[in-house]
Amino acid sequence: MFRFTLDSATEFLFGSCVDSLSSDLPYPHNADTPESRGRVTKAADDFAEAFAKAQYYISERERRGPVWPLFEIFKNNTDEPMKIVDAYIDPIIKDAIDKQLKAPDHGMNNTEELGDDETLLDHLVKITSGES
Repeated sequence: MFRFTLDSATEFLFGSCVDSLSSDLPYPHNADTPESRGRVTKAADDFAEAFAKAQYYISERERRGPVWPLFEIFKNNTDEPMKIVDAYIDPIIKDAIDKQLKAPDHGMNNTEELGDDETLLDHLVKITSGES
């Protein structure tokens, strides 16, 4: 369910699916896996794992309450997973901004509903471009 939700959300939000469903299923910790035979992990696996880790660390902060920074004095636990997440998302955001800048109606105050071919990211870029 996590992989399906991740694929659906990235497709709807960014117009670019992370394709985590195309990756191999996880194996029990003691199984003979493709990874143990030298298989290189797919980018979708890396993204899904990093996204899950970032969510876990953020939820830990909420559980610990206002003292959570004491648990991360020397290292921000979300830095490493967010590097992977950002590496996937940053080019998509850049493309959406470039697409908006090149649009014929760029700069017009156009905050209507999402178009059929428009992602949520496209819509957010359009209404926050600073000129609308």
